[in-house]
Amino acid sequence: MKDKFKHLGIFFLVLITLQSCKPDDVYHDLSDDAKDFLLFEIDDTFKLKNLETDEIITLTITSKEIRHYEDGPNESSFISFGPSADVYIERGEYIFTDETNCYDGIVSVEANRDGGFELKAYLGNCFGDIDYSFDYQDEFFTTIDVEGIEYSNAYLLRSFPDILFYSKEKGILKIVDDFNQETLFMIVE
Repeated sequence: MKDKFKHLGIFFLVLITLQSCKPDDVYHDLSDDAKDFLLFEIDDTFKLKNLETDEIITLTITSKEIRHYEDGPNESSFISFGPSADVYIERGEYIFTDETNCYDGIVSVEANRDGGFELKAYLGNCFGDIDYSFDYQDEFFTTIDVEGIEYSNAYLLRSFPDILFYSKEKGILKIVDDFNQETLFMIVE
């Protein structure tokens, strides 16, 4: 009986020792290049033109946040005993809307575990049939023409059948119905 308690005591001692050796948490930060996608600050405005109605929409940034969130434990290729490090991913976003809260959306950029980033835009409500997310998939244009104005460094975000062109310098440049090759919204300067 004494040996059982001795072995149990050793087991608990080893368990406590393993618990106190928790590895450092892992943080995946956004690069400065990725943070450049979040060009607007709270109360900044930008304008888009609805080409179907000729309406000029003034959109205001209502929220901006960059923070880390927990993305689960650090994955390992082998089974480990004891605690594992937690993984934190940095994510930034800004939210915008018009004065009626009809046209609204979010632009977000999120670090990933392989050192890159994911760029997304979400549009809803009065943007029409556009009520889903646009994802960046490594498509980039060095220049793009929007109504005779050349913009440089346009990132293409897709959400079938629509495409959103985004610039770090100007934000949303235009939204195109790719199926019909028709521009739905475009930047107004």
